[in-house]
Amino acid sequence: AASVVVLAVIAWVAAAAWQGDPGIEKLVTGYQAAFNKADAKGVAGFYMADGLRVLPDGRLISGRAAIEKEYVAAFAGELKGGKLTIHPGETRNLTPDVALSSGTYEVTGGSAVSKGRYVNTLKREGGQWLLASVVTIPEMSGTK
Repeated sequence: AASVVVLAVIAWVAAAAWQGDPGIEKLVTGYQAAFNKADAKGVAGFYMADGLRVLPDGRLISGRAAIEKEYVAAFAGELKGGKLTIHPGETRNLTPDVALSSGTYEVTGGSAVSKGRYVNTLKREGGQWLLASVVTIPEMSGTK
C-alpha cells in the first residue's frame, strides 16, 4: 500500500510540473528532440528573438541568432553525438504568460558528457511558450 502511495505522489508531482499546460510540455519535448537531432536552428527556434542563455561555463549568449551559432559550433565539436535528457521539475506561473521552470538535465555520448540543473524563464508569445532565458548549472564532480 505504501508503494502505491509513493507511485501516486510521483505521478502527481510529474503532472504538476506541467501545471496542465501542454504548451510547456511541447517546448520541453521539442527542444530535447531538436537537440538530439543536432538541429541548431530547431533548438534556437525555441528561444525568443532576444533570448538569453547562460552556458555551464558561465558565458552569456544573447539573441536567437547567437544561440543558434553557438549550437552549430557545439554540435560540430563537444556536443557531436551527444543526447540530451531533460527531467522537468517545478514550473511556477508568475503571470498567465510568464513562468519559471526548473529541473535537471543530462547529456550523454559525444565528448561532452554532463549533467546538472537548469532554471528557465518562459514567455508565451503568439500562443506559444518560448525560452526567454536559460541558465544551466553543471553538477560538480563528487556532488549530487
